[in-house]
Amino acid sequence: MNGEFVKELYGKIARPLGLPDQEDKTRLFAPLGWTDVTPKQATVAPLVVGTLTAFVEYVKRNVDGLVLAECLVHVKSPAAVELRAKLEEEAASFRRQMYLQASTEMVAGAPFQFGQYLDAEQFFIGLQSAFLQTPQRDEILALIASIRESTVQETLDDGVAQQVKTAGGIVLVGLTKVPNPVTLQPFRTFREVAQPASLFILRLQSGQGDKPRCALFEADGSAWKLEAVQGIAAFLRTALGDVPAIIA
Repeated sequence: MNGEFVKELYGKIARPLGLPDQEDKTRLFAPLGWTDVTPKQATVAPLVVGTLTAFVEYVKRNVDGLVLAECLVHVKSPAAVELRAKLEEEAASFRRQMYLQASTEMVAGAPFQFGQYLDAEQFFIGLQSAFLQTPQRDEILALIASIRESTVQETLDDGVAQQVKTAGGIVLVGLTKVPNPVTLQPFRTFREVAQPASLFILRLQSGQGDKPRCALFEADGSAWKLEAVQGIAAFLRTALGDVPAIIA
């Protein structure tokens, strides 16, 4: 290639043309087919807090002098709430400026790994640190503590319920049915509202060492998310009154 093709192609490409106007300023004239792209205005990063209490405090104090009657609170998910301004005009690309966000990620610990088999130690720690203390949670902890690895291999399983041999003390060994489904309350939303209770399927399988591997599978079709969002909205309506509008 000797460069002639590139020169020919370059000559056929439409390019903007700069011409002086009556004020002796250079104006850019675009060829047919070119469009003017207006750069978007800069957006200020929102303040991020970790609790609904801090969110309410910011709105009540209104240190930024917002017109709260023109703002709205969007309960985006069980883990996120946003304070947004009214819809701006075309010059601002029809956006809603976000002033404040509450996120559970600011204060949450490591989430429990649902749908995955964990060794007994991980499972124990997860149940005690990521779930509310309830009688059924304590029942599961006691069950797992009483199981010996050698007995898990003799599990009776019909695909719905499991039965395993459990040891009581040193000598007594009995056949225990694994409870299913189980109702538990994991920490999955802001602490200021009730943690929704959900159904879970508890499954066991042989692992390494003297304890089984355990897993919890969600069995409520994520209905807890709707309950959590409604709980957050109710909390905010009580704390903030009618202003600003709350969308859930």
